[in-house]
Amino acid sequence: MKKLYFSFIMIFGGLTVSNAQLLTQSNHAPVVGDKYDMYEIDSTGVTPGASGGSAIWNFTATPTRTTILVTNNYTTAASITSGSIYPVASVAKVNNSGKNFYTSSGTALNFWGGNITIQTTSADYVFSNAAIQAKYPMSLGTTTNSAFTGTVYSALGNGSISNGTATCLGDGTGTLNLPLRSFSNVIKVMTYTKFEFAVSIATGTVTQLNYDYYSPLTKFPLFTITSSTISSNLAADVYSTIALLNKDYQYVGINESVKEIASLNIFPNPAKNNFTLSFVNENADIVSYELTNTLGQSIKKENLGNEKGLVNYNINITDVQAGVYFVKVNSGLRSSTKKITIQ
Repeated sequence: MKKLYFSFIMIFGGLTVSNAQLLTQSNHAPVVGDKYDMYEIDSTGVTPGASGGSAIWNFTATPTRTTILVTNNYTTAASITSGSIYPVASVAKVNNSGKNFYTSSGTALNFWGGNITIQTTSADYVFSNAAIQAKYPMSLGTTTNSAFTGTVYSALGNGSISNGTATCLGDGTGTLNLPLRSFSNVIKVMTYTKFEFAVSIATGTVTQLNYDYYSPLTKFPLFTITSSTISSNLAADVYSTIALLNKDYQYVGINESVKEIASLNIFPNPAKNNFTLSFVNENADIVSYELTNTLGQSIKKENLGNEKGLVNYNINITDVQAGVYFVKVNSGLRSSTKKITIQ
């Protein structure tokens, strides 16, 4: 089978949420004006992890490609050039590689199609009835299934979409560990969409599987894994997995008045028996720290005082096992987290 080139980034994913344990129209459905950026990361060895409650998802060691930035903007469907062929849709997601169309209600999020690239030809796929992407209210274990058909519009001619199926599941809740920061009360949402197409001389199947991880601290997904398969009668099958990390994940949920401790230094690193926290405490704020492991578990914490000026606090770690940890330092309203290796 011949190759179909899939859009670079997830076609069906990247919606919004503000309450990780219960998804509703108000905190999950995309609205005009929403915007967020995500970095592509190395997807080698990245898997979605455990399902069910009290799960722990660990992506702390996943390298980030900061040069590959995906910007997602939500706008009115009518403002998009091809928006007229999606007459039901009200909101369009536009990113670096394409656009997707949605409507929502108090009971469901509806997906009406978007773009793929067949060979070198861009095509719009328009669903006659919606692929349901979420059932509201939605929490751990909530699932919804739908079937759809539609039409393909391309330079190769118009064609049909058939045997479309979509499933959305609240797949897991738990702790999400990312480089330098961990998040609790996270929900993992699985979305699976598949359809067959026929246009001119090309026929084939498009399959997309998404895992999106949401925190109650932010409106946007913190982490996304997208796997896609495209097959046709014209080329070999194409398989791809893309992982994406929210560009601003370190700052979500932090009040704008809260700033990092810019002068914080931790040494030596790697450390063996002890390490030193060094920074300027400008306002004699109360200082504390917490040492956590890569699973987000608290290993050690204590209050350190409120001296003013350049401060150096020696931290004894003779009772801490070797491994990779995170040190979160709080000084008044300022907070910073750094990674440390203990030998």
